[in-house]
Amino acid sequence: MDNEYYTYDDCIVEPANGDYDAQALYNDLRTMDMLEIIGLGNHPRLALEESYQVTEKPWTILTRDHKMIGSFGVARSPIEGMGVPWLLGTHRMHLIKRTFIKHSKEWLNKVFNDKYEVLTNYIMEENTLSIRWLKWLGASFNDCDVEGYKQFTFYKK
Repeated sequence: MDNEYYTYDDCIVEPANGDYDAQALYNDLRTMDMLEIIGLGNHPRLALEESYQVTEKPWTILTRDHKMIGSFGVARSPIEGMGVPWLLGTHRMHLIKRTFIKHSKEWLNKVFNDKYEVLTNYIMEENTLSIRWLKWLGASFNDCDVEGYKQFTFYKK
């Protein structure tokens, strides 16, 4: 999967180049993504750079004319068998809504790979669109120690 590229009608998914992609993503990061990062006490630019660094196989989503749409991956966790999934997007995410929904479950299975039994992260309670999507993907939700956030979890099937 390292050198694979996926081409869809309205976008391309390719292995990320964190040095380049972090800046392109930061330049047009969705407001909710930015607020979510800040709410967790991080600077968005630094959080983006770190996400690429701690993710073994980050992916980037581009328009067919190579404009940044978003990036995603699973960051390593110090807990064996657990990963921290992340997806951050630009204001172009709406351009690929159908493709994104259609292929989300397929990509969730790909990022689970052989290393992870559990994927978990935090999400801002105000991010209702993403919460609906995560529920549709099969995530469970629990209260957590961060005010205004929920912890979501996927278990390998």
